[in-house]
Amino acid sequence: MTVEKVSLSLDAELVTTARRVAGHRGLSALVNDALRIKLQHERLRAVLAEMDAEFGGVPAQELARARMAWPERGVAGRKRRRSA
Repeated sequence: MTVEKVSLSLDAELVTTARRVAGHRGLSALVNDALRIKLQHERLRAVLAEMDAEFGGVPAQELARARMAWPERGVAGRKRRRSA
């Protein structure tokens, strides 16, 4: 894998916390992992939007049923922001 050095401007508080979390792995590894995950989420969001456009959204009744079946401590229990 090719590595490219970049310069970024980030919130100072985030950098402080990120360095603490990264520990011996280092800030670059943490930021690289975070960026990879963010890009995966964006690709997934695009695929889901395409599926919604082609097949329509998931019916509210099915969403409610899925939320009821989801483990209490799972994703359904967290507050999430949904962007279209």
